[in-house]
Formats: sequence, structure tokens, C-alpha cells
Amino acid sequence: MGLISYLRTDSTRISAEADSAARQYLAERFGEQYLGHTSQKKKDDRKIQDAHEAIRPTDITRVPENIKESLSRDQFRLYQLIWKRFTASRMAPAVYETATAKIAAKKDAPGAKEYEFTASTSKLVFNGFLAVYNPGEDEKTENVQAVRGMEPGSGLALCELKPQQHFTQPPAHYTEASLVKTMEELGIGRPSTYAPTITTILARHYVAKEEKNLYMTELGEVVNQMMKSSFPSIVDVHFTATMEELLDQVGEGDVDWKTIVRNFYPDLDAAVQVAEEEVQKVKIEDEVTDVLCENCGRNMVIKYGPHGRFLACPGFPECRNTKPYLEKIGVACPKCGKDLVMKKTRKGRKYYGCENNPDCDFMSWQKPVEKRCPNCGGYMVVKGNKIACADAACGYVESRKKEE
Repeated sequence: MGLISYLRTDSTRISAEADSAARQYLAERFGEQYLGHTSQKKKDDRKIQDAHEAIRPTDITRVPENIKESLSRDQFRLYQLIWKRFTASRMAPAVYETATAKIAAKKDAPGAKEYEFTASTSKLVFNGFLAVYNPGEDEKTENVQAVRGMEPGSGLALCELKPQQHFTQPPAHYTEASLVKTMEELGIGRPSTYAPTITTILARHYVAKEEKNLYMTELGEVVNQMMKSSFPSIVDVHFTATMEELLDQVGEGDVDWKTIVRNFYPDLDAAVQVAEEEVQKVKIEDEVTDVLCENCGRNMVIKYGPHGRFLACPGFPECRNTKPYLEKIGVACPKCGKDLVMKKTRKGRKYYGCENNPDCDFMSWQKPVEKRCPNCGGYMVVKGNKIACADAACGYVESRKKEE
């Protein structure tokens, strides 16, 4: 049974049949006051693959909790997300009652300047779509009564002054999710191309992924600068969106594809010829390690191959010795005391094992840390923003320090 509609679309259009079924379901379950006055928003046609309507449940009456037993964990979480967002989009907006207090503060001295501070709070009056989908469930609403209890002209006593200075922070590193969001906003690619794009830049080592963040590598910086200097029109963020629009016009029969190629190819060919003559061959210096080659005694270096980094003897071609590169994480093995290293399965999933494998069979999907569990003495692992005892029966958990 198909639970959702076509999943490779970024359209926001909903069919009249689906909208009618949703309104009937919401009226029966929540009441008429929860029905939203929805209208089809007109987005930029260049960014919409509108041959199919928006991703939605095929039947809104199939509540995620009712079919949970028939789905895998990932299938259930995905279906729940789609069901909640679609259902919420058909509902009335939430209504808040806000209260704001403006506080005048002036130093008790001649000629002192008066400052104005603002305190505000909000109270949920009608939950609307939040009854189904609430991304801010942990939102704090303390000091509601304190603000509402103030009267105009009343005096306030200064209890504490915190002289803090805030500086502008640099933009956060991209994650896969934020990169997809940015590409979507710029009209780069289609939903079906987002995952292959990220997979390609990771496989070619233009970026490296640590935890959830994407970091540009030295190779990525060199290639990026080279492309920007040699092919500025192609690597422009608007190029792909414009090309997508032209190809859509070709598909609709409004533009001849030969015209597009005839206008584009000569400039590309000229730029490639100039680049072949002017761009020098880029060589990334090998990183020397403290691992000694068993054959000749030289310090082995880190090289990049189709499947990632590996160790190779710098004496090539006289010495052809190679071995897998195992990145140490700075934690001792709980079983034998040797270093733990990060490894990957054939499908690319990270895990952590002992460098003394196969003599030591220690293995963990979560990253171990140096600290031992204060309850049972076992090793602890990283779980998001917390570290927890690897023994589920122990259950000890604590927050990670910010510097970690």
C-alpha cells in the first residue's frame, strides 16, 4: 500500500480531492474552528517541479500511530513527519495574546541619559495547527504573570546588572540539511539531485563531514578557487537555476534545445581552452605520519583514493607498500588499552574499533570518550549533546561540555 504521494516533488499545490478529505477529517476530529482558510501560494515557477502535487499522505485518516506496527522505525518517522506537516497546513493558525512592558531607566544624576528597556511575553489563546504539529514544544513562557502584573507609572527596583557584550558570530558551518535548504532557496537542482550532489562532494574529498557539520578541505578550497577564476559564469549560484528554467521551456516545447547549446557551448569551449593553457596542475602535499613502512622504514604518507584516505610509502615506485588509514580518536580501548580508531563499513557507516583488530574485537557505533562512568566504571559514548554509559542497564547520562 502506498502511504504517500509522489515523493520527488517540491510543489506546494494540493489537489481539491485531498484538501476536501483533509477538511472533513479535521472537522470531525478537532471541530470546525480548526479548519484553515487555505489558499494556494504561488511560488517562483523556476523553483517548482509542479508535474505532481505536494508530498502528502494518500489517506489522511491513516494516523501514524495506528499503522506504526506495520512500518520500520525510519518509515514511521518519515510518514509521521509528512502526515503532521500536511495536516497542519490545512488547519487554522495559532493565536497568541502578547503583553509588552517598556521600562524607562535613568541614572540619578544631573544630565544623565535615559534608556528604555523592553520586556515582552506571549500566551497561547488558541492552539490551531499546533494541536498536530508543534516544532517549538520546548518554548519557555516564564515571567508571564510578572509582565502582565505591571502598571503604568509603577517603579521597579534594580536587582542585578549583567555587563555583557555580544559580538557578531560568523555563519555556522553547513550541515547536510542546511545545505539542502540553501540549494532549494537558490533554485539549484531538484529534490532528486540533492543527495547525489552531497554524496559527490564528499566522495571527491572537497568537503569533510565531522559530526553533523561539513568542512571544506584543502583540496576543496583549491578546486573552488580554480573554478571561480576559470569558469565564473558556470559556478555562479544563479547559473543552475537559469539552466533549469531553460530546460523546463525545452520540455514544454517553447524553446529549441539546439538554440540553448548554440548559445552556451562556444563560451564554454573557449573557457576550457584558456584553462588548459593557464591553469597549473595542482598538487596537494602528502601528509607525513609517524607510521613506518615495514618494507623500507620510511615514514608513510596519507594519500587520497577512490574510497578515501590510505597510507602509502613515499618511496613509490621502488616500494609499493600501502595500508588502510586508521584515524585515531585519542581514546584507549576499554578491552586491551591500545588506541581506538575510526573505521567505516562497506556502505560508509562510521564505527569505532581497536587498532589491534583482529586480536581485539572491541567495536562501538557511538564514539567512545576517555571519561569512565561514575556509576559502573564502564566506558562512555557520545550521544548528541550528551555522553552516556555504553551499558544500557546502567543508564547514566550527563551533558557534554561546550568546548567538547
